Amino acid sequence: MISNSYVPEKINDANAYLDGTKMIGMAASVTIPEVNMKTSTIEGFGIGGELDSPTIGQFESMEQEVQFNTLYSSATDMLSPLSTVNLTFRAAQQVYDKTGGYGFKGLRVVEVGRVKKFNPGKIEKGETMEATVTLELTYILVEVDGTAVLEVDKLNGVYSVNGVDQLAEVRSLI
Repeated sequence: MISNSYVPEKINDANAYLDGTKMIGMAASVTIPEVNMKTSTIEGFGIGGELDSPTIGQFESMEQEVQFNTLYSSATDMLSPLSTVNLTFRAAQQVYDKTGGYGFKGLRVVEVGRVKKFNPGKIEKGETMEATVTLELTYILVEVDGTAVLEVDKLNGVYSVNGVDQLAEVRSLI
């Protein structure tokens, strides 16, 4: 449970891991993909117009782009279309404790997917190449301070929010 006695401030430091091994040569930041449910537009008698209704447990494509400083890095380890890529991002979140002082809370994001796109980047004297690998994710887990706040596993029908199985009732009916 996230405490009200902490004021979240920033990411103090972070690391990225590929299959459990620290990645080398990755750029200094990564944007975690949006998790968007598939929706359909509902309209009819008694409804004041249109509304987008989410289909619980069905998700749009989730893409993760990872940028690398150069190609002499972990970028090339992700390129095989014959295997899945298992990424873990770990961060120390700096928080201010209202009772005084600072503390740190963990953030862990686990992603599994397959390579979808590769951009080898540019060659410019004295600059990074900005090479990118884009993955199509089938799995994402977000943990805050050791507590799973979101888990989506598209291939195994898992959708959990704050440890609560959102699809338990659906599975009981089919």
